[in-house]
This record gives sequence, C-alpha cells and structure tokens, in this order.
Amino acid sequence: MNQKSIFLFILLISLSVTNAMPLEKRATKFQDCSAGNFKNAQFINVVMSPDPLVSGKNVTFDVSGSLNHDIKDNGFVRVQLDDENRGHIDRFSANATATKAGQNFDIKTSQHTLPEIPDKYVLTVIIVNPSNPPNPANDIIGCATTRVGF
Repeated sequence: MNQKSIFLFILLISLSVTNAMPLEKRATKFQDCSAGNFKNAQFINVVMSPDPLVSGKNVTFDVSGSLNHDIKDNGFVRVQLDDENRGHIDRFSANATATKAGQNFDIKTSQHTLPEIPDKYVLTVIIVNPSNPPNPANDIIGCATTRVGF
C-alpha cells in the first residue's frame, strides 16, 4: 500500500511539472510605434528567426502587412537594436519591394550576424520611403517595436 502511495505521489508531481512547462515557445510580441514622431507609420507584422535573438547568431526578419502608403522603389526595411538607454547596439537594412497602398507585402531580410546583446534591449523595425532631405515624420510608413527584459 505504501509503495502505491509513493508511486502515485511521484506520478502526480511528474504530471504537474510537465503541465507547468510550456510546450510551445512564445513568440516575441511587437507593438505599434506609430504614435508620436511617426505620423504616417502604421503597425507592421514582424517575425524573427531565431526568436528570441541570440548573441553572435544569424537572424532573419519577415516583415509583412498592408499599408495606406505605397512602398516606393527606393523603400527599405530597417532593423534597429538599442540598449535600455537607447544607445545603438546594431542596425541593418534590407531593400523593400515596391508595393501599392492597400496591397499585402512580405519582405524577408537576408541573414545578419548579431553582436553581443544585453539582457535588456529595444528592437524596432521600420519601413522607410526615403526623401531628400530626410524627414522621418513622413518617410517612415510602417513600424513595430518590442522591449525585451524590462
């Protein structure tokens, strides 16, 4: 009887530990960053691989959605990684495919090797239609951001 109780106790603990562990890793959640200085920007969908980011590893981003503004021939995606004090850690860009307003777009960046990443960082992804002279308030037409470790 005592052995059955011990076995049942171990079985219950094993089941509770198994249920407590997530079976599916949660993806990084991006938020809209179109408020404030980016009056033309709309929220864009961002998926990165690997997720979460890993220092020294290659990363790719898949940026998608539909915007109220055309993505022009010279448009690009910029990925920026800042520390908790907004100091730049890394930044890279990828050419965007020209897309008419209201149409779905899907832009995949090429692999980029990440530098050393701190425990707390801000990751921002924007779509830019550059002008001359630059005007970030109007040039940035898509935006998503996330804060990690805060």
